[in-house]
Amino acid sequence: METFELADLRRIVEECVGGADTELDEAALDTDFNELGYDSLLVFEITVRIKDDFGVMLPDERVEAITTPRALLEEVREHLTGRSS
Repeated sequence: METFELADLRRIVEECVGGADTELDEAALDTDFNELGYDSLLVFEITVRIKDDFGVMLPDERVEAITTPRALLEEVREHLTGRSS
């Protein structure tokens, strides 16, 4: 079964911001994307990369409701778990 971990999310975010290091770590999991400096366009780009890399397509209305890295991790994991069941 494929998994989606914080390291996967960090790699995708870094790729989306042009390779710059991110401060996406355990301490930032419950921080709002806006507070992390991630606007809605970047979050959308991240979800497109998740679809490309992991085959998980999140509906736009779900993406709009996801406000933290933890929520995004949980949503992707839920889709991966549901797909493999």
